[in-house]
Amino acid sequence: MKITPRQITVGQSLLNPPPPLTPSEELLRVRLSRILDDGTQTLGIMDVLGTNENQILFSLATVELPYKGNQPKVSCIPTDNYRVISYATGKWGNCFWLIGNEKGDYVKNRISGNGFTRGSILIHAGSKATSNLQGCIGPGLKFNAQTNQRGNQKGTGMYYLSPSKEQSKQAMNILVSTLWNIGSFKMEINDINITKPLMLAKELSLYERFERLALSKNLLPNPYIGPK
Repeated sequence: MKITPRQITVGQSLLNPPPPLTPSEELLRVRLSRILDDGTQTLGIMDVLGTNENQILFSLATVELPYKGNQPKVSCIPTDNYRVISYATGKWGNCFWLIGNEKGDYVKNRISGNGFTRGSILIHAGSKATSNLQGCIGPGLKFNAQTNQRGNQKGTGMYYLSPSKEQSKQAMNILVSTLWNIGSFKMEINDINITKPLMLAKELSLYERFERLALSKNLLPNPYIGPK
């Protein structure tokens, strides 16, 4: 499904987030599949779902910190099921707050895993894992494809970078316009890290596996010519 960035007219409903639903009322509306953790950043695909969780409304690219045992400020958060609420901030504007996870019994602002407890984890505009994000999730319209040797995919020989700053802002506009007025929803984060054996053919290189998944979701630049 092709999605078009659109500007949001900020009205009263966006300035004041609606009250969260009760947990029993919340639906699974976001599924984040992490597809590459290279030790510098984690790239993923965020599927935004309809009221039927089998219906994908659209998909976005994402960037996070690499996973380092859920350590604060250096690691992305664990794979798990999360409660998410609409949340207005002074720094990031309208965004989404992951207020609790299943491992932490959904206690507010207590994301637990691997012996660590985290708080203040948001989905907000962010284009670089190492400078914009300290455990938060940055969405984008597409991954950036690099054609030089300065790509930050250390250890993989790949040329993909996180979404651009402007595209991340556009992606947040789309998320807010789609999910904000729900008030709260469930989010699933899973790991299909392609450095591990996948359902894909084993003869495919790591680069080709990433490319196949990203292309299947239309998350690479168009026209796409690949790295040189």
